Amino acid sequence: MAGEIYISNLAGTFDYQQILDAYYQAQMQPILLLQSQESTLDKKISALQSFASKIDDIYNAFNTLTSSTLLDEKQVVVSNENVLTATITDSAAAIEGNVTVDVKQLAKNDVWLSQAGVADLSSAVATADGTIQISYAGSVVATIDYDTNTSDSTKPSTLQEIATAINNAQSVVKASVIFDGSSYRLLLSGADTGSSNVISIDETGTGDLLDQLQLGTNYTTSHVQTAQDAVVSIYGSDISSSTNTFSNAIPGVQFTVKQENTSATISVEKNYQPFKDALDQFISSYNALVDFVQTEGGKDGSLSGETTLQFIRSGILSRMQPLLNLGIFSVDKDTGHISVDTTKLDEMLNNSPTTVSQVISDLKTSLYDYLLYLKDPRGPVESKETSLNNQKTLLEDQIGNMQKLINSQIELFKQQLIQVQLLQEEMNQIKAKLTSTFGTTSILPSN
Repeated sequence: MAGEIYISNLAGTFDYQQILDAYYQAQMQPILLLQSQESTLDKKISALQSFASKIDDIYNAFNTLTSSTLLDEKQVVVSNENVLTATITDSAAAIEGNVTVDVKQLAKNDVWLSQAGVADLSSAVATADGTIQISYAGSVVATIDYDTNTSDSTKPSTLQEIATAINNAQSVVKASVIFDGSSYRLLLSGADTGSSNVISIDETGTGDLLDQLQLGTNYTTSHVQTAQDAVVSIYGSDISSSTNTFSNAIPGVQFTVKQENTSATISVEKNYQPFKDALDQFISSYNALVDFVQTEGGKDGSLSGETTLQFIRSGILSRMQPLLNLGIFSVDKDTGHISVDTTKLDEMLNNSPTTVSQVISDLKTSLYDYLLYLKDPRGPVESKETSLNNQKTLLEDQIGNMQKLINSQIELFKQQLIQVQLLQEEMNQIKAKLTSTFGTTSILPSN
């Protein structure tokens, strides 16, 4: 009878685990089929997610391409970059044309160098205790009390200790010790360029540190560099800047001067490279979608038979018609790829930029809403993915329920086999008694 199990050699031995394994494998066949279906669904879901990512790529490239300012980008060319360098800071404000900049002077920081020094860095500089005060840009930034006792660590006395104390007290005047070949001298440098960033050093106590170093207002030769603004002349008008960078002299352009008593011409012109890069990215993202549809939607693809992919590809291509109408694009009949004639594109941008601008505007009108629809959770891609996920959930529920049923059946069958094994053991014991009593097993049935 179907479903019954017959065990031969009842009086012998048998491996019930092997029987259980065979039974389990037989019962698992429907589950394995469902798991295969689930694996197929996983591949479809993964492929749909990749397809959605391709659409995202097109959408992002489309947004860049249709930016209202992309065709208005400017670039700057400098006739001599040894004189100055320049960049565009605001394409909308930058005016196309040429401007000659005469560099009259560079910005400098304030620098003081003591005209005397010490031969030994371990010895005290001053001969009497005192205080120096350092000002920067009109404000006191450091007050340093010093002494002549080199063994007293509470106040600086050596040249290096004084330099360290100045640096620790503030950050706008840098103090350092230099060696001129015979003595060590103190160098003070302002952190910033510009005529207002002047350093002043005064002795406010009874000491003689500045006299020993020959440094400060009483020693004019120690003022080795005076802070000054950078000055340029544009068409006879002088313009100054506290740094060597000018941000407002030419609208939309920032330039940095590098060499004084020289001149260079700054040319502002259209820059179509960002537009061409954006167009190339848009076309590349569409071609990547075409390849995906042909591969994953083809005969052996994970989404074979899913006509939605072809509809979407066709929908995007048809809405790209304003761009294709420019006459500079071609579609490969074998691959479906779009390519652009870069020479014709350059000619059109240079000779008829308003035509290109209008086409991009038309493209935005024709394609934007469709791309939003494709990305919408209620759109065809995510709706299909949701449907597949629902199917997967149903399969997982079926597999789980069937697995529970099989486990319970296996456990019941196992208990039955254990009982059979116990009966087998009992039969073996009876056989042993008969053999012991009659001395022969000839009256027993043969195996």
